[in-house]
Amino acid sequence: MHVRVVSGSGGGPDKTILRSPRYVDPQRYPMLCAYLYPMDDPGIETIRDTARLHGADLVTIPERGPIDLSAVQQLLQLCRQHRVAIWHGHDYKSDLLGLMLRKLHPMKLVTTAHGFTRESARTRVYYHVDNLAMRGYDHVIAVSPPLLEHCRKLGISEHRLSYVPNAIEPADYAFARRKKRGGDDLHLGVIGRFSVEKGVDRAIDLLTQLPQAHLHLVGDGPRRDALEAQARRRDVFDRITWHGWQKDVRPFYALFDLLLLPSHTEGLPNVLLEAMALGVPVAATDVGGVSELLDRGRLGVLLDPERSEQWAPTIRSALHAPPDTTAARQWIEQRYSFAARMKKICDVYDQLTQPSVRAIAA
Repeated sequence: MHVRVVSGSGGGPDKTILRSPRYVDPQRYPMLCAYLYPMDDPGIETIRDTARLHGADLVTIPERGPIDLSAVQQLLQLCRQHRVAIWHGHDYKSDLLGLMLRKLHPMKLVTTAHGFTRESARTRVYYHVDNLAMRGYDHVIAVSPPLLEHCRKLGISEHRLSYVPNAIEPADYAFARRKKRGGDDLHLGVIGRFSVEKGVDRAIDLLTQLPQAHLHLVGDGPRRDALEAQARRRDVFDRITWHGWQKDVRPFYALFDLLLLPSHTEGLPNVLLEAMALGVPVAATDVGGVSELLDRGRLGVLLDPERSEQWAPTIRSALHAPPDTTAARQWIEQRYSFAARMKKICDVYDQLTQPSVRAIAA
C-alpha cells in the first residue's frame, strides 16, 4: 500500500505513485494508494482524476488537523481489510505512521526518499523526524545518488538500501519541434510548485541579466504573491507569463527555448525527464540527482546553485552550442523508462516477501 500525505494537487512523487499499478502483475502485487489530505482541500480532486486516468485504486482520507486519530484508524482498517503485506511510505508523516501501525498490523515497511526540504523551522523538524523514522524501515529507496549517500550516513545498511531513480513513460512524451518565433527573444520556462526550495525567485532575477528573455512560469504555490511582488520591484513583470497550475504541462514545453530548473534542492526532478524526452534543452542547478541525469553536463547545462550571478553568461554560451536533444531523448529511453523502474521496485518487494504472497503492496 502506497501511503502519502499531500496538500494541494500534489507534485512529482504523485506522478510516480499513481502510475505504478499499471506496471506490476495485479495478481502478484495488487496495489492500493492511500492519501491523507487536509479536509476541504480542493486539490485532492486533481489527484483523484489522475488516479482514475491511470487506473490506480485510490482511497482518500481527510484529516481535521496534524494529528487526526480517526484518519489513523482508517489506515489501520485498510491494512487489515486488504491484508497489507508491504507499507510503502513517501514522506515523513507516512513513514511515522508506518512505524506506529506495524505494531498493530504485521507488515514490511518500505519508504522512498524523494528529497528533503529545510526552508523553514517546521520542515527542518520534519527532516530530522524522517531521518529517525527511516532507520526503522526494512528498506529505503533513494531516487538520487546524493540521497543514497545521505541514507548511508544515517547508518542504514547496504542490504536495506536501493537506488531507483524516478522515471517516465517515454511514449507519453513525443519528441516534437518547438514553436517558431521571429526576433531574438529567448523564452525560458519554469515548471513546478512556487515554494522556497524551488528557487523561482532566482529565475525572476535572471531576467534582469537577460534583457531579451521572456519567462514562462507554469505552476502555483504559497510563494505566488511574493514572486509577483518581486517581479514588479525588478521591473520585469511584463516579461513574465503566469500560466498558473496546469493539469497537463506537456503542451507548455513547446513554448520554451530552454527549460530552467533553479531549485535549491531536488531528488531527481520529473520535469527534467519530461523536457529531455520532449527534446527541449535544459539548464538546471547541480543539486540532487541532476548531474547524473544530465550525464555530468553532456545532455544539459549544469548551473552552480551557489553562484546564480553566473547563470546568465552560462546560458548565453550554451545557446550558441546547445546540448544534443536527440541524445538526451535516447538517454531517457534507455535509463529512465517507467517499466524499468517498476522492475527494480518489484525486486525490492520480492526481497521482503515470498513470491507467492498475495497482498496489497506499493
